[in-house]
Amino acid sequence: MSASSPVKRSKSTARGRGYRLVRVTSSGVDCLVPQRTERDQVLAVGMALRRLWLCTALVFQLHALVVQHVRTARLPKVSARRSLAFPSATATDAGEARPRTAAVVGAGPAGALTAIMLAQRGWRVNLYDALPAPPAASDAAWGAGERSYQLGLNGRGQKALREFGCMERVDKYAASVNGRLSFAADTSAGADAFSETRFKPPGTPGAEKNYVTRVMQRDRLQAVLLEEAAERYGDAIHVTHGASCVGVRMHGDRPELELRLCEPVDGLRGPEGAEPGVEPDGCEVQDEDDIYAPRTDLRTAEYDLIVGADGVQSRVRDALCFAPGSATRVERFVDTNERRYKTIPFHPSAVAGTPSDLNWGYQNKSLGLGMDALPTMEGEMVGVLLFKPGSKVYETVNDLKDGEAAARFFAEAMPPLVPYLRADELQRFVRRPISRLPRFQLLEGPLHRSLPKGAVLLLGDAIKAVKPYFGQGANSALEDVAVLGRCLDEAADDPAAAAAAFTDARAEDARALVRISRSFDGAGRLGTARFVLPLLLDIQLNKLLPWLFSPPTLRALQDERNAFAALARRKQYERVVLAGLVAAAAALLRVALVCLGAWRRTVLA
Repeated sequence: MSASSPVKRSKSTARGRGYRLVRVTSSGVDCLVPQRTERDQVLAVGMALRRLWLCTALVFQLHALVVQHVRTARLPKVSARRSLAFPSATATDAGEARPRTAAVVGAGPAGALTAIMLAQRGWRVNLYDALPAPPAASDAAWGAGERSYQLGLNGRGQKALREFGCMERVDKYAASVNGRLSFAADTSAGADAFSETRFKPPGTPGAEKNYVTRVMQRDRLQAVLLEEAAERYGDAIHVTHGASCVGVRMHGDRPELELRLCEPVDGLRGPEGAEPGVEPDGCEVQDEDDIYAPRTDLRTAEYDLIVGADGVQSRVRDALCFAPGSATRVERFVDTNERRYKTIPFHPSAVAGTPSDLNWGYQNKSLGLGMDALPTMEGEMVGVLLFKPGSKVYETVNDLKDGEAAARFFAEAMPPLVPYLRADELQRFVRRPISRLPRFQLLEGPLHRSLPKGAVLLLGDAIKAVKPYFGQGANSALEDVAVLGRCLDEAADDPAAAAAAFTDARAEDARALVRISRSFDGAGRLGTARFVLPLLLDIQLNKLLPWLFSPPTLRALQDERNAFAALARRKQYERVVLAGLVAAAAALLRVALVCLGAWRRTVLA
């Protein structure tokens, strides 16, 4: 504003209205520029605090809504099972009633439990498996600790087994895991051979879990459930071993299952060069005790419901995916952290004072070798050695010739565990093939195919395959059975409606489980950081604000009250809340700095 301007303001007036007078030295012109007074700064701080309060209130409102959504999305309870005395029935063309019929392909734990669940609802069930029957649950073979790998039954698996009245029998042959025993890699300096950490019992303050993990060999759990099926539902369940699924026909009113029956043949081996840990095609499968060869005859039967519980290489899934008009497909993910494994028993009784009710762990980082071992009911441990394909450890283990060479390997790679090994088991360790962990796999699209009077559906590893690190493969499969039971109850045993309801209830959870598991399985230092940093962050946030932040994902996965999809959404929401809190904290810090500056100017003036 120049001196000749018609608008004239005094310096006092300008300053009183929040302006100050500035002279531009190059031109000698006086200008009025805005100036924030202390009153203006206080008002600005007040407005900033008001906006912060509104944002915080919005965050808490969103939190309440999400919590309500998560609670409603939790897995509903399975309806009470019905007695065989009241079988469900369907009308025949002649108007007569007949029991519903089902074929379950795959007699593993999930398949056996499915047969029991259906029998409890009055169905007549044929249970088929390509492999020979396992030994009896009470057989001495299980005490050797090397028959098959161990399963840890967490809250999900235990709940499903209780729903169908099987947990009491399972408890007879299961061991408890009450903590972790970590062996030291270097004990040369007189350090303790191991460090022991025990869980707080469920129900006590600060308890990590609301259950005690129960563990047993996978095949032993299968044997227990098959015995349950035979003793309590023998009139409704018929089990056939050595029956390989050839295909499923879905062009009629009801699905048809095509089987190839097999018979034992002495001295016949499976196909040469078959990949360890992968079942060969057809009936040419081999077990330590029984060997099967194919027969040429095929058998076809019609059922109201066909359930594919036949694992990661499901034949029922293949039929479903390749059926005309099917939207179902398998998505297989690249394994960025591939591992191989080999099992060996350990004997805690060999060293006095060694606990046998803990999860044993050992890491040799220089060799890239890890070991985990879980107990058996007999007190022995089933150890699993993990290593990468193509590594030095892999080549060494693969080239072992005899028990003496194996003893030298363990003495070099795992010295603290040598006292717990036996010479005869070292020899068997050499002969045992190297196996691979399952790759992540997911079934996209419907988990079923409905027909006018029947349906085909998949569950367990056939719809979601994850690595066993987090104990969700078998447990989520048993949970699938519980969900299917609920769907059958709600659909009045209508197989088509129940199958569709199962897809609605379980497909999103299956996808969430695979994606969560993959997020914790990165390779290298970056993969380790992606696993460790979120874990540590969730632990601290849950301690500081337990009402706002849930426990770490790995712990939350074990809680049977959490649906996988709801858990994934909850963690995404918590990350948004955390980002909002960080932004709010930054804004509050800025406001505090402004107030501090105003106060300092007032004091100095």
